[in-house]
Amino acid sequence: MTRITRNLSRRPANQGRLTACSMLAAALGSLSTPAIISSTGILGFMANETIAQTASPETRAKAATLRQMSKPVTLDVQDQPLEDILNYIVDVTGAELEPIYLDSLASTGMDPTTLLTLRVTNVAAISVLERVLKKTERIESVGEEYTWQFTDIGSIECGPKSVLNENARIELYDIADLIMAVPDFDNAPDFNISSGGGGGGGGSSPFSGSSGDVDIESSAERSVRIITLIESSVEPDQWATAGGTGASLNVYGTSLVINAPDYIHRQIVGYDFWPARLHTVRNNANGQSVHIKPDPSMRSKP
Repeated sequence: MTRITRNLSRRPANQGRLTACSMLAAALGSLSTPAIISSTGILGFMANETIAQTASPETRAKAATLRQMSKPVTLDVQDQPLEDILNYIVDVTGAELEPIYLDSLASTGMDPTTLLTLRVTNVAAISVLERVLKKTERIESVGEEYTWQFTDIGSIECGPKSVLNENARIELYDIADLIMAVPDFDNAPDFNISSGGGGGGGGSSPFSGSSGDVDIESSAERSVRIITLIESSVEPDQWATAGGTGASLNVYGTSLVINAPDYIHRQIVGYDFWPARLHTVRNNANGQSVHIKPDPSMRSKP
C-alpha cells in the first residue's frame, strides 16, 4: 500500500509546529529552511498535541498504544524470564504487544525463557521495552538485532529486525524544498563613487570586483546528499545499497520513495501524531534513533 502523506520540506503555518532536523540542515550547507524548533527523526515533523478528528483509525490506534506505552514504569527483577517481563508491561500499560518468539513454527525469534535482571524507576514503558530487547539481544547473542515497531492495526510487535523487515510499506517523502538551490550572491561588486569621472560621462565605472559567476549546486547533487545522509544515519546495515534486506530507496521527481518497515520509517520522520515534548533523538552505533519520554499525565497515582 502506498501513502503519499509525507512532506519533509514544509508544513502550513496553521499546523503549529514547523520543524527541521539540524543535522540535515548542516549537511546541506546553505539550505534555506524554517527556524529549527525541535526534531524527531532525521527529517521529522511534529503535529499538534492532539490528534486531528480527521485522523485515520490506524493513526488513532497507534497514538493510543504509544500513549499507553508512555506510562512511567518501575521494575526491579532478577533472573526473570523474558516472557514474564513482557507480560508485566502489558498488564501495567494495557498496551497490546506481539513478541516474536522462537517456537515450533518459527526458526527465528526471541527465547521466551531467557533470564533477565533489570532495575528501572519511573521510565516510560516503551523505553523499558527497548532496554529489555537490547539486554535480551546481548544475552542470546544469535547475531540478530532486536527492536519494536507498530503493526498496521496499532499493536506493537517486537523481536529480530530480520522478521520485522517482512512487514514493510512504501512511503513517498516530498523533498522539493530541500533540493531547491538558492543562489548565494557572495560576489557583489565594490562601489566607488569617486571613480565616476565627476559627471562628465567619460569616467570609469564605479563598480568593480565582480566575477559574474555564481556557484549553484544542482538538485540532483542535493538529492544525493540527502540520500547519503539518510542511508548512513538510519540503520546503515539494513539498506539494499549496503547489502541489507530491510529497506530500499529510489528517487521519483522531487520525492524519495522508501520501502521499509515501520522501525526504519520511525527513525526517518518520527511519528507525526506524537507531541514533540515527549520525543527525543539519540545517536548510537547505528546512527540515530527516536525515543519516547514518559508522559507525566500517565503517571500512576498512589
